[in-house]
Amino acid sequence: KQQINPHFLFNSLGILDYLVQEHETERASAFIRKLAGIYRYMLSNDTKPLVKLSDELDFTEQYIDLLKERFTEGMIVEIDIDKEFKDMMVVPCALQLLVENATKHNIVSIESPLHISIRIEDEYLVVRNNLQPRSHGQPSTHLGLANISRQYLDITHRDIEILKSETEFVVKLPIV
Repeated sequence: KQQINPHFLFNSLGILDYLVQEHETERASAFIRKLAGIYRYMLSNDTKPLVKLSDELDFTEQYIDLLKERFTEGMIVEIDIDKEFKDMMVVPCALQLLVENATKHNIVSIESPLHISIRIEDEYLVVRNNLQPRSHGQPSTHLGLANISRQYLDITHRDIEILKSETEFVVKLPIV
């Protein structure tokens, strides 16, 4: 979890810098308020091993809203979770990290939209995105995925599943 906070802040500051450079002061101010709300969630759940899926989804939707401040077009996120699963538990900030990784490692543009799908399949929260790697992107350290995996193994004794093909990247998080 300690890896997530600095990483998240670094990327958020990049988005804020973009808004300032574009002289979007009102959007930058709204972004700061939204960012503060997200950090409240992160701080209030920092010591919790698990959170309700409904809370994690709300948090992730707020994060996606922040991403759309920078990627106004070219990012399509579909969340399809039935109400019956909303009381299930997940590791806090894991879903947000997967969305962040998708935007960090893939092209996000109107010409090449990034599609992210979030749904329940069997006993997993599944995050799927199309693969369109950035040519100048940072190489992945897989540290975020390793940290999520470790948390799931420690807490639930179940590991995450990572599937990669030529066209998509899929991560399955166990739900408790």
